Amino acid sequence: MLLIHKALQRGGFPNCSQLAAELEVSTKTISRDIDFMRDRMVMPIEYEASEHGYCYTHEVESLPTIDISEGELLALSVAQKALDHYKGTPFEKPLANAFNKLSASLPDTITANLTELSDTISFKHGQLSKLDEDTLKIAIKSALDKRVLRFHYKKPGGGSLEERVVNPYHITNYLGKWYLLAWDHTRKAMRTFLLARAFQLELGEETFEVPLEFSVDDYLWTSFGIWSPTGNHKVAIRIQPSLSEYVSENIWHPSQKIEFNDNGSVILHFKLGSLEEVARWILSWGNQAEALAPKTLRSLLKCQAKSVLNLYS
Repeated sequence: MLLIHKALQRGGFPNCSQLAAELEVSTKTISRDIDFMRDRMVMPIEYEASEHGYCYTHEVESLPTIDISEGELLALSVAQKALDHYKGTPFEKPLANAFNKLSASLPDTITANLTELSDTISFKHGQLSKLDEDTLKIAIKSALDKRVLRFHYKKPGGGSLEERVVNPYHITNYLGKWYLLAWDHTRKAMRTFLLARAFQLELGEETFEVPLEFSVDDYLWTSFGIWSPTGNHKVAIRIQPSLSEYVSENIWHPSQKIEFNDNGSVILHFKLGSLEEVARWILSWGNQAEALAPKTLRSLLKCQAKSVLNLYS
């Protein structure tokens, strides 16, 4: 209705067919909306037979029902700034177009306040991976249509491309990078694929059903980041007093539990499906964090610490 209102303001006697084509809806939808605007909103809309279209019989500045609270205005401003996260991705242009259309429909006073708020709020995002627009579109379509997906994949550190045939269950964005969670036909197991490393995607004719027992939340929450789960690990990490306050005031994982010690240190407890990512996180704190359990994590950290030491010896 906002867009119909704008079309009527521009003049030119738009009709149902023209508006339906422009807004990608049926002519019946346009007709119902115009009837609602004329009869329920009491707007001065008339059909001019000689022009084969609709018009306002007198000037109308804005729709009479637009209202927005202070909280809604703040949320809208935050959403506008959050669009920066999608710069350089296939979503940048359609999101910007949608937001511009929405902003154009707001009264001038609200638009002015929105601009002022936007200068007050900002987001700082991580790095974005380069991703071909068609790659993301095909991956999303395969997950939506439940169709088998074929592609060539380059593993990190690997040389040649490997052909993969998968059932795509879910697409997720983690730290600015797009990942595909899928059942790998060859490996007979769930795998996580970075879409920036996938090439020559091809939709198959075969379809599949996502197992009822699969939960994307459970699958992702077992990981400290994005890696596919490989086990069930109870992790304990001691954080030294100098860092304990900062670490304890953040939630690093949904399974997190904190144990406070008399000397000011804390022990973090996690339940994780893999250890590689949490090992990197522990190493990032240097000698302020020590893995207490499991033994496999301590061994992994010991090997990685020796490798780092060798670089500087």
